[in-house]
Amino acid sequence: MRTAVYALAALAAASGVTAFMPQTNFAGRAPSLRARASTRSAVSVGPRMVGTVKPDVMPYKTANPASWAAGDVMRPRWLTSWDDSKSALKERFGYSDGDLAKYDNLSKEDQMEALYMMHLSRQFETACNQAYMQGNIRGFMHLDNGQESIPALVYDSIKKGDKKYSYYREHTHALASGVQPGPIMAELFGKIDGTCKGAGGSMHIFDKETNFQGGWALVAEQLPYAAGAARSILLDRLRDAEAFKDDDRLSVVFIGEGGSQNGRMAEVLNAAAKENLPLLIIV
Repeated sequence: MRTAVYALAALAAASGVTAFMPQTNFAGRAPSLRARASTRSAVSVGPRMVGTVKPDVMPYKTANPASWAAGDVMRPRWLTSWDDSKSALKERFGYSDGDLAKYDNLSKEDQMEALYMMHLSRQFETACNQAYMQGNIRGFMHLDNGQESIPALVYDSIKKGDKKYSYYREHTHALASGVQPGPIMAELFGKIDGTCKGAGGSMHIFDKETNFQGGWALVAEQLPYAAGAARSILLDRLRDAEAFKDDDRLSVVFIGEGGSQNGRMAEVLNAAAKENLPLLIIV
């Protein structure tokens, strides 16, 4: 019960409104959240999320730790300028000024394609949510609403031959990888026309044609598989250099911020750096 109360408080506070609290105290326990919230006008966003969010905490317009609000437990968003990104691409990946100049300005067509992918992702997840609430989709289902920029980022960048791995919020990643919406939705409905004949469900979208290989349920479980796929690509190039001289395949793996702090991440980064694996990790 108290876990649910804290979840409601977090949801309301994150929306920038006064947190909703039940009026009933727990007999013999600490005062209710409503009573405690009334003793102070505002608190920081985080585990102590009660009451009204401080207006100077939410925006996070700077990455300078000295300017963070006193007592704040949330770290700021990681803001990297395009100039800094260009410098990193030149120094670490060998991009030329000519290569980078192509990305200084996005065409309207590119912007429209990104907008299309974001709309498709949001509408697909909204449809999933409605079907789930109606009881037409059973079992576990994890949505990716609010993260539409991720599939839009990779939609026109990753290729069919690339090996793709994701976690349990992978519907939109599958869409961005070229998997058609129909088979994905059929999989969620448990239909024979689904990507896994209806046996995988929401967390296990696999598609051989586009090399989309999950959908892994355990946190960070997909990382070592992606590293293994990257090593197989590298071995192809080493085994037959002439046949694979133009090979530009990558192993692409999606992972959330929490999963990226798993020990598997450190091990995979070590392996990728040691063997120079063609591995792209999207956090």
